[in-house]
Amino acid sequence: MTFFDYPGTEAGATIEEAPEVFLPEASDSDWAVLLEHCRRLRFDSGEAVISAGATSRSLYLVVDGTLEVLPQGPKRALGRPRRTIKVGAGSVLGEMSFFDSGQRSALVRATSPVEVAELRLDDFDALAEEDPRLGLQILFDLGRILAQRLRRAQSVG
Repeated sequence: MTFFDYPGTEAGATIEEAPEVFLPEASDSDWAVLLEHCRRLRFDSGEAVISAGATSRSLYLVVDGTLEVLPQGPKRALGRPRRTIKVGAGSVLGEMSFFDSGQRSALVRATSPVEVAELRLDDFDALAEEDPRLGLQILFDLGRILAQRLRRAQSVG
């Protein structure tokens, strides 16, 4: 297996079959380093974890619970039905704003009690300085997830 090979990306797999689990090949020690740079947050069912239009350079790693992602923007304004996406433990959210500091493109709301680990940009910088290999692994995996989500969005709409 090479750095760019991920479970579900072998020949013949469709993008819908490819998992969006963040850092599927990370070791327990990698996770320990990552989580020590994160802030743990808890939300009750119905609470907003991310508000559409907000600005923040943070990633959110779903530790426990289920969230719904309600995309906002032009498709909604054109009167098309809102598409709800469910995500659970192992998922990552907020990657676009983490990279470009743009406004959040979706409302993300807890559908059960939820725990997330927030990784702020300055905390990522400290992590990458401490463990450059893990920092690079995080960036490449975020790129993989962004590519999967973009391909899925293109095939839907």
